[in-house]
Amino acid sequence: MSERQRARRAATVLPVLITLLVGAAVGGLVIIQNQRQSDQVVEAEAMGQDYLSAAATFKARVAKANKAANSTKLTEITRVLDTEVAKPPTLPAASKYGRQNSSTYREAIDVQSTLLGPYEALSATLKRAQVAETFINAGRKVLEMRATDYVGAGVITSSGQVRAKLIPAFVNARDTFNRVPVPKGQQKLASTIQGAVQYVIDQATTLADRIEARQSFSFSYNDQFQVAADALNDYA
Repeated sequence: MSERQRARRAATVLPVLITLLVGAAVGGLVIIQNQRQSDQVVEAEAMGQDYLSAAATFKARVAKANKAANSTKLTEITRVLDTEVAKPPTLPAASKYGRQNSSTYREAIDVQSTLLGPYEALSATLKRAQVAETFINAGRKVLEMRATDYVGAGVITSSGQVRAKLIPAFVNARDTFNRVPVPKGQQKLASTIQGAVQYVIDQATTLADRIEARQSFSFSYNDQFQVAADALNDYA
């Protein structure tokens, strides 16, 4: 075979060979790419499944802890709830292809987005209830006070006990109540209770002044306290 014939044959065979080599290379790349994508989906599926299992365990643990807490103590229930939900399970990041093509991973994303919502809402409700409970207890405590516990019953002939015991006791009760957080929307109720206590302070001060001036004076605070107590009971 002459040099010219060999050159012609090479010129004919070479493009075909190059085409075959390129085709084989592209095919290999496609196979590799498909395998990588398949691996990403498998990995995302595993991540999603692990998270869903952890989320179920998390919910069960929170429910068990809340059930074990003293249901009559809002403070304890709130503390237990906040402690248990402080460390929720986390969903590891998956590749974009894995996220898009794994139904389990997408389900895990949905679960993660809503996992803490109910607990946060419950915690907020419990805290509002705790504020209300503290307010109600403080209001009832101050409205249970009786002037006779400090100056006795009957005619009072000296202002000493009025100024030394009665007035300071109600001033302290008023100030203590004023430091209690007022539930949202209950400022009017708080003012009613404060006003009832202040009425006793003002009337007791007038009583002491009249006694020292040797003048007769008497007062009753039953109406003011009853109005405040009825309003508090309506709220409770």
